[in-house]
Amino acid sequence: MKYWWVAVIIVLFALLMITCAWLLRKNRKANMITLFVVSFVLLIFKSIQFGIERSVHHYPIEFSHLSYFILGATVTVGVKKIRPFAGICAFISGLAFVLAGIFSPAPIVRDAESTFNWVTGIIQHEVLFFAGLVIIFNTDKYSIKDIWIPVVGIVIMFIFSVLVYNRVLYPDLAQKNHDSMVIIHVLFGTILKYVLPQGYIVPVWLRVMTIIIEVILLGAILWAFYFVNNKFYDKKLKKYPDFVGNAEEYSAIALVKFIIKKNNDKKALQTSFSDLSQGAEQNQVNEDASENDL
Repeated sequence: MKYWWVAVIIVLFALLMITCAWLLRKNRKANMITLFVVSFVLLIFKSIQFGIERSVHHYPIEFSHLSYFILGATVTVGVKKIRPFAGICAFISGLAFVLAGIFSPAPIVRDAESTFNWVTGIIQHEVLFFAGLVIIFNTDKYSIKDIWIPVVGIVIMFIFSVLVYNRVLYPDLAQKNHDSMVIIHVLFGTILKYVLPQGYIVPVWLRVMTIIIEVILLGAILWAFYFVNNKFYDKKLKKYPDFVGNAEEYSAIALVKFIIKKNNDKKALQTSFSDLSQGAEQNQVNEDASENDL
């Protein structure tokens, strides 16, 4: 394998991300701040990147591309109900990249237009993996009743990709990016082309089997997300009782709520001072009236 060293870098980076998530396991506040910073930086960086690349007809069309924005927007804004969906997208994107890098590292370097692109690509996918781990293990307990949210979200992502592939959306998408849409290969069951000999045509029966396995695997990942999250959260509370008491949120919504609360507290304080002043003035008037009567 020519690019075995790329696989080694990816594995070592993944182990580093796992270690970082493990080191943050005791402190929810540190996790929430880290998650917010990572998500916000990814959102800004990818927005600028794709904004610049519009000139060469390169758009966010892959599952991981969409995951950057789903994670970034969800965590930055602070929509807690959608956070599991963002975590699942981030985890799937990161884990899929790690596995692809282990079994087929060559396309990561070969398909990149520059060293900067494949290096930043590794970093960004590994950060997605880290964010997914943090949301699964180190934030909150999520109800499996809300599993329909990631299901609907992922279906919409696939529909979006099909529309892009058929040029209903982004009709000016660069041909190179159109032909190399990984999410389409996943959807059509031809993803094995990346590990089979070059030029090999994936037969229909293998494509059908691949799709069936993908659906089962996706269902297992969705179920495992909530199952593992609930189990680890309950164990965490027994081991670190103070973890549940730190329920701070760090997001745009949390900031707005904080500002509103501060403003209301200020008004309440001003009202209290006003009432005290009026009471003092009224007492003074009463005392003056009493002295005049005497």
